[in-house]
Amino acid sequence: MNDNEQESQALIPIEQQTITFRDHPLVVVRLPDGRPGVVLRWICENLHIDPAAQVARIKRTEIIAEDLVYVQVETGRGFQTMPTLVLDSTPYWLATIDTKRVKDPAQRLEILHYQKGAVAALFAWASSQKGVSHPANLVPSEPITEPARPAPDASIDEWIVYHQQMLAVLEWQRDIETWRGGVETRLEGLEAITGLIPEILERLGPEKLTDKHQNMVKYYVEQLMKATGKPRGTIYSSLYTAFSVPRYQEIPEAEWDKVEHWFKGQIERARKK
Repeated sequence: MNDNEQESQALIPIEQQTITFRDHPLVVVRLPDGRPGVVLRWICENLHIDPAAQVARIKRTEIIAEDLVYVQVETGRGFQTMPTLVLDSTPYWLATIDTKRVKDPAQRLEILHYQKGAVAALFAWASSQKGVSHPANLVPSEPITEPARPAPDASIDEWIVYHQQMLAVLEWQRDIETWRGGVETRLEGLEAITGLIPEILERLGPEKLTDKHQNMVKYYVEQLMKATGKPRGTIYSSLYTAFSVPRYQEIPEAEWDKVEHWFKGQIERARKK
């Protein structure tokens, strides 16, 4: 999708908020159909990962690609169209960030914190916006206690007040039970997602070359053609054989350093000859 298409198809959220996780902001929105979403820009900045590369990776991941949308987000510079991931797919996306490929220990630790805790924080926000209140909002500053039962000879007005107070107590107890049931349901959902993470990672396989590195492959092929005089197809075939792939787009991103080293070695040898 190009910039003009993104602008024309951008959704206008019915709600936008900024929440804080580990002292950093996360911008969240509610889409016109009511689904909560996470704007990728801030979460990627917090994790020090390239937003464009993550958008490209999400688009290549069939299981979550349809949940990537573009939203009009209000910023200090006005409204901007930004890629946003529906909350239900966010755990899958975070789970596929392979920390073993991250060289910086501090960045690796931060990603692990997000994989373990950010999803719960985001779901807590989404639930609170759907009318499932937190206990602090349900319980007043003074605890609700059952009123004293009026004396048998009490007036009708006293009995009316008593039953009104009892109704408030019963409604409060009902709301507490509803909230507890909602929390348990959300926790069960999070546990189910956590249990699926290994299976998801196995199905998705390693991350493929980013768009940037795919373009670099094309550049190196052209350079190698000039250095060797070999046809483009021959060079690509040699690359596929060297990395045991049917096409260069299937090379894992983790192999990029080896790919670049392979090209530079081929070019250097050709120039020496």
